[in-house]
Amino acid sequence: MAYKLEYLPSASLDIFDAEAVLYELSPSAADQFTQAIKQLTETLCEYPMLYQVYEDDEYFRSMPLPYKYRLFYHIAEEIETIKIHRIIYGMRDLGAALLES
Repeated sequence: MAYKLEYLPSASLDIFDAEAVLYELSPSAADQFTQAIKQLTETLCEYPMLYQVYEDDEYFRSMPLPYKYRLFYHIAEEIETIKIHRIIYGMRDLGAALLES
C-alpha cells in the first residue's frame, strides 16, 4: 500500500525558491527539477525506506535530487504518511538549514 505524501510549508517554500534560482539559469532546468521531484516522490510513496537515514539527524531520511539539492523527509508510519520537511541545496550547511524548519 502506498504512503500518502505531505509537504510541510518549509518544503513548499524551498521548492518555490529552488525553481526560481534554477529558472534564472535555465527555464528547462526548473522544469526538469519539478518533474524529478514528482517522479522521485511517487517512487518514495511506494518504497518509503528506499533512502538512507540522514547521518546527522536520524529523524530524517535524505534523498538526492538533481542540481545538488537534497530532500529531507520523515516517515510517519502510524498514519502511513511521508512528511517532506525541506529541500535544501547540498552546498549549504544542511544541519543548520534543517534547524530552520
